[in-house]
Amino acid sequence: MAAGILTRRSLIGSAAASLCLGVARAQPATTAAGLAARAPIHDADAFIDSVGVNVHLSSEPYASRFEFVTRLFEKSGIRHFRDELRPSNDLSRPRELFERLAVRGHLLVSPVTNSQAEMMDYIAALGKEKLSAIEGQNEGDHDWFKAQKASKGNWSKTVCDYQRATYETLRASYSAAELPIVSPTVLDYKPQDMLLLRPAAAYCDIAAIHSYAQNGQEPETEEDYAALSWYLRQIRDAFKPGAPVMATEAGYNNSRAKKAAVPEAIAAIYIVRLLLNNFAAGVTRTFLYELLDGPNLREWEDNWGLVRYDGTWKPAFTAIAALLDALTADRRPDPLRERRISLNLQEAPPDARLLQFRRSDGVGVIVAWRSARCFDPSLLSEIEVAPRPFVFRAEHPVPQTVSTAVPNDGGRWAEVPIKTRQLEIPIGAKATLIRF
Repeated sequence: MAAGILTRRSLIGSAAASLCLGVARAQPATTAAGLAARAPIHDADAFIDSVGVNVHLSSEPYASRFEFVTRLFEKSGIRHFRDELRPSNDLSRPRELFERLAVRGHLLVSPVTNSQAEMMDYIAALGKEKLSAIEGQNEGDHDWFKAQKASKGNWSKTVCDYQRATYETLRASYSAAELPIVSPTVLDYKPQDMLLLRPAAAYCDIAAIHSYAQNGQEPETEEDYAALSWYLRQIRDAFKPGAPVMATEAGYNNSRAKKAAVPEAIAAIYIVRLLLNNFAAGVTRTFLYELLDGPNLREWEDNWGLVRYDGTWKPAFTAIAALLDALTADRRPDPLRERRISLNLQEAPPDARLLQFRRSDGVGVIVAWRSARCFDPSLLSEIEVAPRPFVFRAEHPVPQTVSTAVPNDGGRWAEVPIKTRQLEIPIGAKATLIRF
């Protein structure tokens, strides 16, 4: 972990699913074991809004390259950043991100960096409309925070007291709808420490987790210290059972120094699935850690980025940009927009996953993938995942073609014909988009 407040990090089966248009709240991705009824349809804008990224706008390698960072937000389509609130920070940077791109800030507060009065002055000077949330102490059980004078020798009590004071101060001026307050966090491998923060549960609207897969597992894993479901049980529910939740840190490391890291190409496959899997499970927002790499390829803390230190895009950045672009409404008129088309899933492998979205222009997009492991960290070797057929039946009325794209392969659309109402698409570990 880096010294500081914001640290770096150590559907379907034989039953048919009718995929026509209505919008549903997020719930688990349809699976082979659980599909018995109509698959829900999600608002594509809600998914886009669920994606965020961690940054350090006032520290290197961000501070001297702000215009480049701004272009990265523009190219990626990401609408939210998470960063520290420091009274000395340059307000022009979050202000410009909002005014140019409608990107909003999710700000960490800490007794190390700001008093409640300083926080309120900062919010008033910036403007609350430019913020999406305020979050409590980041990983207060980290040795760095414990060594700070502000921790007062009792980290958990200090964090709880600070959270209560922050909540009461904010709520005197802003409602939960205007500026939600997110819980403090603990280190991802110390879930027992969240029990020490339970006195703060009444003073937050959303619980935060840092849901890293400890050994580079796939996002859909059920293993301890890796599975989203495990983090929800061991951290969220230990703190505030059933509360709305954000993953304020999650991601994959590409360092060349440790076995827990994964190659960039595999991380790109997993990160796309991570965002989809988290959204399907009801995670309000997932902040990937982080936007930019540091300078040292062999340093663990320097290799969490979506973009390399030299400014070149990693495969994950390209894939995220393609995914978000595909789910963004097209402003051009669509003469077929009012046609109501449904695709009934007839057949898929046991490890299949599926989400379907409706864009605000009426276009339907299905996202399908296999929840397969693509990398063996113990052997440092990739695992080939052969595509398996997903078979759909088209109804109401039957189009001649649909379009498919794979964000991890560039996101280019290609037409696929529908023959005798049947549509068969081979899908592997990479998420595949089906637009209709």
